[in-house]
Amino acid sequence: MGMVLGGFVDALVQSFENCRSGLTDEQLAAGEDTVAGFFLERYEHELARLREAVKLQEPVLTTEQSKSLYEELDGLVRKVLVPAYARLALKFSPKERNDFYLVKKESLRAAERIGFGAAGMAVGAFVIWAPFIPIWSKEWVLPFMVGGLLFPNLRRFFALKRYERQLNDLVSRTDREIERINNAYLMAHDDAGVLEAARPAELPAAEPAADPTEQARRAAAAKKETI
Repeated sequence: MGMVLGGFVDALVQSFENCRSGLTDEQLAAGEDTVAGFFLERYEHELARLREAVKLQEPVLTTEQSKSLYEELDGLVRKVLVPAYARLALKFSPKERNDFYLVKKESLRAAERIGFGAAGMAVGAFVIWAPFIPIWSKEWVLPFMVGGLLFPNLRRFFALKRYERQLNDLVSRTDREIERINNAYLMAHDDAGVLEAARPAELPAAEPAADPTEQARRAAAAKKETI
């Protein structure tokens, strides 16, 4: 699938990501509507790009169709794309700002790492002790301990990957819907052209029939001239 509307949706979501750090903690705490309002305000600055993208369709669509297409795409962004992005940002941003730790206070983050490291050691010791797990080397405790110490980093890595996948999926689904709407307008325009071409041409008006009396008079006059 090519770039829909010149990659407008992808660029819009990227601009949202660039501005997401501008959300205050108070706005995040206020909920989805406030977060969506923040990005709707940012979207207002991108309306000119949407108009330009729709304007590229003007050689094919009529002025009224272009206006209707713009309004429908604008509604899709406002009512679907922005709320969906706001939900993702609302879930991800607080975790990102807390550096993906479970505890809120920075002073307790070292304790969280040590706790996960100790938990890793305990899991490693259990794996070595358990007779039904074929691992008996004591050196296996070390990988489990390191894994526990790095658990916040692993959580960050997988959270970023999941968030990136969700954003890409949002862009793809929005592009597909825009392409469906755009194709519907193009097909409607083509159907109107076919109907116009199939309309029968107007026949020239028939000449009025001559008066019989006038025809007889002309025939008599022609006969006298012949004689």
